[in-house]
Amino acid sequence: MVDGFIQPRWIHKIVQDIQTSEIAEVVLVVKNDGQLPEKRFRFQRYWSNRAQLLYVAYSRFDELKTRVDPDAFENMDLEPLLPGCPVVNVEPLSTKHTDRLKDQDVDRILEYVLDVALRFAFRILKGRVLDTARYGVWSYHHGDASVNRGGPAGFWEVMQEEPVTGAMLQILTEELDNGRVIYKSWSPTSDRFSVKANRNHYYWKASSFVMRKLRELAETQEIKVEQNSHYYPYSDRLYKTPTNSEMLSLLTRLAGKYAVSKYRQLSYLNQWSLAYRFKSGPNDANDAFYRYRFLVPPKDRFWADPCPWKYGDQYFVFIEEYIYAEGKGHISVIELDRAGIRSGPHKVLEKDYHLSYPFIFEWQGALYMIPETAANGTVELYRCVEFPLKWELEQVLLENLLARDATLLEIEGWWWMFVNVGEGDFPSDWDELYLYYAERPTGPWKAHRRNPVRTDVKGSRPAGRPFYHNGELYRPAQDSSKFYGYAITLNKIIRITPEEYIEAEAHKIVPRWDKRVIGTHTINSAEDLTVIDCLMRRRRI
Repeated sequence: MVDGFIQPRWIHKIVQDIQTSEIAEVVLVVKNDGQLPEKRFRFQRYWSNRAQLLYVAYSRFDELKTRVDPDAFENMDLEPLLPGCPVVNVEPLSTKHTDRLKDQDVDRILEYVLDVALRFAFRILKGRVLDTARYGVWSYHHGDASVNRGGPAGFWEVMQEEPVTGAMLQILTEELDNGRVIYKSWSPTSDRFSVKANRNHYYWKASSFVMRKLRELAETQEIKVEQNSHYYPYSDRLYKTPTNSEMLSLLTRLAGKYAVSKYRQLSYLNQWSLAYRFKSGPNDANDAFYRYRFLVPPKDRFWADPCPWKYGDQYFVFIEEYIYAEGKGHISVIELDRAGIRSGPHKVLEKDYHLSYPFIFEWQGALYMIPETAANGTVELYRCVEFPLKWELEQVLLENLLARDATLLEIEGWWWMFVNVGEGDFPSDWDELYLYYAERPTGPWKAHRRNPVRTDVKGSRPAGRPFYHNGELYRPAQDSSKFYGYAITLNKIIRITPEEYIEAEAHKIVPRWDKRVIGTHTINSAEDLTVIDCLMRRRRI
């Protein structure tokens, strides 16, 4: 359902993905031929929008200043994607807020026996049109309806410093604001100052929702609806385009944020460092991070993604070491004891592409490492041939994939790979958890049928080795809602099978134990040693 064939690029991508798939095709276009608004002179437009002129001015400035590539709202022509596709032109019966289609128009649509209808036009749809497809009329809502209802899309999240921006796909019903939600996702509010940049990010991400649900429909012949057994009444305001007085207050606060951010950029260096702690005994379960000791690198580099390993009676911590002047990371190792660094860091693995997140595990008496190699489009497995300094490529586990922070876990004879995957040219590097499984860590690896099994910036991307505590299995994950690497979410794994994956947030590690620490995004243990990374704010001088 469209109001014309010229559509934003994110919608063009949805149609293109459908037409190039092997499971679905567009068989009908319902075009809204309702009366267009009368064209007015610029002064008339300004006068009619006089109560929101500051919002219009900000939007215009944001549009001119902010460059995005690719632009989700670039106009594209759908017609080349739809050769010979029939078109039903309709003029809806309109009230102040709703549109209904005439019975004869609905009857013409019903002739095509549709499985799904996609709404990209009209206002609030009511009446028989909602029953024109077997699995309903699907419609986007760009925003988290539990946080702010109304619009403009992506605006209030930036202005009110909401750390995440939600989006959902729903099946429309007669109940206003109560459609049947079939897909939800939360992205970071990707720019603290630009609504355009924030919209561009999460509209691109939302463009993948339709195809994911169509694949599910093709496999199962049913649509899973998001269930929520809790009672969540909405108690906030209905958000609207801000008035001039509201916008003046928002712009004043925005200018203050901008000044503070520039001051911090000039005065401080944000640097990833390490912190560690040895347990004092077998009964020491107190992970109070204020007890940890810092390992701070020189100012020309950072250390992150620690993965400790105990070898005999010695402790080694494998890390990403990133030297700013080189512009890419490599894997290094530090030997550590209770007094601090014994030796290192020593470089153990370097490529002509970026390496990070060295995940170490043992299998059949040998040690293996999976460093992040997303810059090469691969997931690579290395075998240790001389501990700790010499590692050789064993095999490539996955190819042609923007995969980050692959983390393995063996459960009852099955190996599971948790990994963050970005899609195509529009990666969501922090948001989406994919799951693969195999009988051996060397593969072959099969994709979970529900991929991505989680799509939430607050707890998807792996942040360390899963671990058991009191018989329960926990998976550390990154929370990059406020900014990349803000905190760590500990998710309890409730169920994991090739058909199903369920986890629930159990706890969060937030960077509050030291005023210099503003972020943390990896935690790992090796027997009585635990190491965490810390984003530290250091003065440049």
